[in-house]
Amino acid sequence: MVAQYIEDKQTTWDELLPELNLAINSSISDSTGFSPAFIVQGREPRLPGALYDEVTPGPSQAPRSPEAKAELLRDIFKVVQEQRKHYDLRRRAWRPTIGSLVFVKQHHFSRAADNFAAKLAPKYEGPYKTWRRTTRPTCGA
Repeated sequence: MVAQYIEDKQTTWDELLPELNLAINSSISDSTGFSPAFIVQGREPRLPGALYDEVTPGPSQAPRSPEAKAELLRDIFKVVQEQRKHYDLRRRAWRPTIGSLVFVKQHHFSRAADNFAAKLAPKYEGPYKTWRRTTRPTCGA
């Protein structure tokens, strides 16, 4: 995500970390239905600008006991483990079809004199249309 947002301004990547961290930790997974923050902490993070909303416990909602929170986290962890098993079973080597659009992985080298860090550079270039197959195996095969 850092490489996608900094573009050519590689000296300011650290300014994006709080926003990117929040985006990753609060995004809900399609497979589990939970965000990473909820899986780890048992609650959703408080988002900026949300000083009070419907999920903030009020006087009518009793806070969960530590035992209840631990049980909730155990249940969530079981769901996550089960989803992982199903994901691993369906994982297959991928081969693009002729005419499909693909991105090509780039291998950059850092240049300190130009303030260019390879790990912050875009990892892929494209899209390109496939027009033939090589005999070389694809990634993950």
